[in-house]
This record gives sequence, C-alpha cells and structure tokens, in this order.
Amino acid sequence: MTLKIIPATQQEDALLVAALAKEIWEEHYTDIIGADQVAYMLTHLQSGAHIYQDMQSDMIYWLLKDEMGPIGYAAYRLEEESLFLSKLYLVKRARNQGFAKQVFHEMVTIAQENQLTTITLTVNKYNSSSIAAYQKMGFITLKEQVADIGGGYVMDDFVLIYNI
Repeated sequence: MTLKIIPATQQEDALLVAALAKEIWEEHYTDIIGADQVAYMLTHLQSGAHIYQDMQSDMIYWLLKDEMGPIGYAAYRLEEESLFLSKLYLVKRARNQGFAKQVFHEMVTIAQENQLTTITLTVNKYNSSSIAAYQKMGFITLKEQVADIGGGYVMDDFVLIYNI
C-alpha cells in the first residue's frame, strides 16, 4: 500500500480530520481513558471547529490516505529547537503497515530542513501499543506530564523525545 500525505488546510479538511478522529478515538481510546473522556476530548479538542482553528495558527495538519481512501491524520508544530509531533492517528486497518514510520521519516526530514535537533511528542501512559511503536522508531521517555484539559479530565502522558 502506498501512503499519500496531503496538506490539510481547508475547513472541509478539518471536518474530515474530525470524522477520522471520532472513528479512531472511539475505537482505540475508549478502553484507555473511558468513553466519557473520549467524548469530551472529541467535542473540545478534536472537533472540526477546533481543528480548523489549529490549522489557522501554527499547527500543520496532514491527511493520510492510501489507495482505499483516508486512513488517518497527523499534525505538527515547529518550535524553537524541536518539531512537536502533536497528532499521529491511524484507523485500525492501517496500523502495523509501516504508515506511522513513513510519517515519522517525513517529520525527521522537516526537522532537519529547519535545523531542529529533536522531535517531541506526548503519549498517554497507558497507550502501550503506541508507546511500543514510538520506542521502535527510537524515541525515549523524557518525563511524565499531567495536563488539565477541563471538565474534570486530565491527559496523563509521557513526553517522548527523538534525537536527530
């Protein structure tokens, strides 16, 4: 399967990303953080309006597609010394196919082109499959981080770093 990385900048792109988020988050994250927190995060952090607002700021979004159509999305931001990989989500059928690694290699190239020395990301402490995938790519745990996201919920994460 061939991965296509497509810049997502328009409002209709944001709506497609939000639809993918709903599919992915409900399937993957319900067992990790619970249905209530998934619903809260989809409404407040992964809605079409919120994603479009992110697109208008400093967050760069990509739609990820294969021959069968949309398979996920990614988002990143260039920081002073690091590329922050904010989002990398794939639908279930696209996992373990090498797509995440391909996206990661694109991120490394962008970081290098911008003279950045690291890539950082946050991952839920209990998301063992994603942690394992990032470790396989060469990420190491930098620290733990708990962030209040409102509604009585927190993101309980590891901050991972990849040295370029």
